[in-house]
Amino acid sequence: MAFDLVSFIVGVTVGALMGALAGILHSFERTADLQEQLRKIKREVSNMRTLASENDNSKKPMLDELDRDLEEINEEIRKMYKRTTR
Repeated sequence: MAFDLVSFIVGVTVGALMGALAGILHSFERTADLQEQLRKIKREVSNMRTLASENDNSKKPMLDELDRDLEEINEEIRKMYKRTTR
């Protein structure tokens, strides 16, 4: 009887711990996905900047602003990552 009770408590504790760790891992995975999507968008903006400089420089300020916004988003993602690692 005592073994059953101890076994049950250990099982519940381990289950809760595994659930918490799975949640943390999922959070890291979502953060990594966001960073990867951001890298792809930044690459596209870079390609657009190259095309704009070849054809027309009037769009360059808009692309610069977009690049700054993307960098701010990337910085926020880094802060999220640092918060989750603590």
